[in-house]
Amino acid sequence: MENYSRVLNNNQLLEVLSLSKDATAIYTSEHIVIEMANDAMIAFWGKDRSIIGKPLEDAVPELKGQPFINMLKNVLLTGITDKGDAIPAETLRDGRLQTAYYAYEYRAIKDEAGMPYCILHTARDVTDMVNAKQAIKETELQREALDQEQMLISIKEERQKNDFISMVSHELKTPLTSISAYVQLMQSRSLTDLFVVNTLDKVQKQIRKMSAMISSFLNVSRLESGEIHLSLSHFDLDKVICDLVEDLRLIHPTNQINFAEGEPKLIYADKDKIGSVISNLISNAVKYSDQGSIVYVQSEALGNEVHVSVTDNGIGIEAHDLEKLFDRFYRVENQQTKTISGFGIGLYLSAEIINLHQGKIWAESNYGAGSTFHFSLPVKR
Repeated sequence: MENYSRVLNNNQLLEVLSLSKDATAIYTSEHIVIEMANDAMIAFWGKDRSIIGKPLEDAVPELKGQPFINMLKNVLLTGITDKGDAIPAETLRDGRLQTAYYAYEYRAIKDEAGMPYCILHTARDVTDMVNAKQAIKETELQREALDQEQMLISIKEERQKNDFISMVSHELKTPLTSISAYVQLMQSRSLTDLFVVNTLDKVQKQIRKMSAMISSFLNVSRLESGEIHLSLSHFDLDKVICDLVEDLRLIHPTNQINFAEGEPKLIYADKDKIGSVISNLISNAVKYSDQGSIVYVQSEALGNEVHVSVTDNGIGIEAHDLEKLFDRFYRVENQQTKTISGFGIGLYLSAEIINLHQGKIWAESNYGAGSTFHFSLPVKR
């Protein structure tokens, strides 16, 4: 059989290269002579076809001082392909030197003995893609800077708000203390007018209510300023609950508050702050229950924990509100709660106090059939 072989002439080779979607060139010899290049590659260099047959560094002098000539010589020497996704190169564009980015491949073409005899160079201009990525990155950095600035502004505003709350609360406490003193002075006298006696009792009740609100605002301010500290001591939890229940029965005579004191449950905690949590849970149970209904308070020792629960038969809480109950200033909004006063800070403070003690606090409820609030504390010896 007769063998046919044919070598492509330059025009035919150029026609083949022109079919490539990428800019393409072929180099030969250790001087990296441009054997052939399609129009796209010549346009990348900013030249014309007169450069064909010249060494690359002579044909495109702008490449001197850039790494490409040495990279090509290394490929021809080692036969190892060199490629990259976005390499910057300075070439002539519109008559002036400009930087563009290219995805490139320098592939060594080898003979039958495995020796490289030329290099096939393909390239794509990816400048627009690189610029787009850079723009996205800059936008993200700007957004992060704006977010950080907004966060700092929010922190500053939060501090100013806490300072304002603290200042106003302190200012309110002074006249309220004086009013309470005057009411107590009048109550200490032998009053025969039943209307006056009952009115003074109601005034004192409202004073206690306002004092509790002011204390709550002060505690929120101190908590968020990192100024609330625990004063730890050993005490019997049941004794604290018993004393609180006795006091709250006088404040809330319309409801029955049941608690059966059991064996001493000694814990190591801040007595006043745990007392305020229990008081808040019981007061809430009364607030959201009908007059005459019973509030049940229970405590039990469970291993290395003590568990306290407060149960009412009140209006209950819907499922979507349960997970937000302990958020700051969150209040359940519905037809039944519109007439019930409050700022949504009692449960938030209670949760923060329990968290400071490494305890847990949670709520369970059947909407329309009452709720149970729980908290547990570790027993620290």
